[in-house]
Amino acid sequence: MALIEALSGITQGYINPLLPALGPVLSINDATINGIFLMSQLGFAVLTPIISALGDSWGYRPVLRASILLVVVGVVLMAVYPTLWTVLIGVVLLTSVVGFIPLMMGILRLTSPRHLRTGVSSMIAVLMVTVGVGGLLAGLVGMHTPTRGFWVAVPFAVAALALVPLVPEVDARTHERTAVVPLLACSLGLIGFVTAISMGADWGWTDLRTLASGGCGVLLLTVWVRWDSTQRHTFVDLSMFKLRQVRVVTGATFFFGFASISYISTNAIFLFSHSSKVGYGFGLSSLQIASLFLIVSMTSFVASVLSTRLLRKAGERLTLVCAGLVLCAAFVAMALLHRSLPGYCVGLALFGFGLGLYQAATRALSVEGVDPSLTATAAGINELALSIGIAVGAAVVKLLSSAFLSGGHISSRGLVAIWMTLGAGALVASLIGTRYARPAAVSPSEVVA
Repeated sequence: MALIEALSGITQGYINPLLPALGPVLSINDATINGIFLMSQLGFAVLTPIISALGDSWGYRPVLRASILLVVVGVVLMAVYPTLWTVLIGVVLLTSVVGFIPLMMGILRLTSPRHLRTGVSSMIAVLMVTVGVGGLLAGLVGMHTPTRGFWVAVPFAVAALALVPLVPEVDARTHERTAVVPLLACSLGLIGFVTAISMGADWGWTDLRTLASGGCGVLLLTVWVRWDSTQRHTFVDLSMFKLRQVRVVTGATFFFGFASISYISTNAIFLFSHSSKVGYGFGLSSLQIASLFLIVSMTSFVASVLSTRLLRKAGERLTLVCAGLVLCAAFVAMALLHRSLPGYCVGLALFGFGLGLYQAATRALSVEGVDPSLTATAAGINELALSIGIAVGAAVVKLLSSAFLSGGHISSRGLVAIWMTLGAGALVASLIGTRYARPAAVSPSEVVA
């Protein structure tokens, strides 16, 4: 399962450095590239609850196989025939990786519940490393011909498909038919909300398109929550939110996403900028930035591996709190030490450690105490909270960037404002983590590994 998750990491890591370089090759402008990124965000948000719920209803391994097949089609399509339309279709298909972890957590929880935390930490460790490696490999292979970079994911896709038969088959299907009305309300609501959040900075926050998209999205999401909270036949069983730890972990995950992955694009802008022109940055190339990002990947790997031991020795509450404090410390370090590359790397190392720690811890804790038949759904809700947090965080970063423009670039004051805002988000995640309490349904013997 960890090796299958490598496909998720590669596909999430290799797209970002390739898309900006495709402009001259495929004759697409920046607006189109931003649209492709938006389609990726929408795919992650919409498919998360759908794939997770289907896994609980129709079986984890069959749905996992179908998800991998969709990713394989997208990967091969972009590599063999790279055009604007195949890239757009491929990027959307690649978002099916969002179901890998929830589905495999369902399998792991039913086959070896005592090793759930260890299994999750292993999968996240591989994910963290391969995200960085994917970006670096894509940069190297596509250095002169960007479209060649699409071939990086092909061997990983083939390997993942070949590994599916080795994943244990578990018979835990509920065979519940899909509730169409709440599914459509949830999906369309997420599309409207995420579109408004992602495009608000470009369209204008008071633009009719932003207001209409956001308003319709919130209205439809309200309909979904209302339906699934009151009807017998639901799309997602929201009764799980009656459990305190589900509410706490979901809330913490939202703010962790807000305070971490939303910064990655700004990190690239900072490292690419020349201090002689804008007052900050080190003038690094795209390949150098991808290489430097390995610091984040490696420290995330270490934190993910250590997460199981920290959860056991320090406790769930303290682990969540520490993850937020480390992330906050990372942004403080960036603000204080950003004039030297080694100093900024200290901030990146702390950032990676906090990232890996919360990614492993929140995912493992998101399903503990939840009915086994809802394992993938609970994990999927946690993934959805992460995706929405990232989208909101990215929107706030864009807003701050626009508010502190100087000569067409983010000013130094704007960068400090971004670092402090994201650091504050990490502190909020820590505060929410202090409310965590192990559910009564989970005995100490279930969390020894």
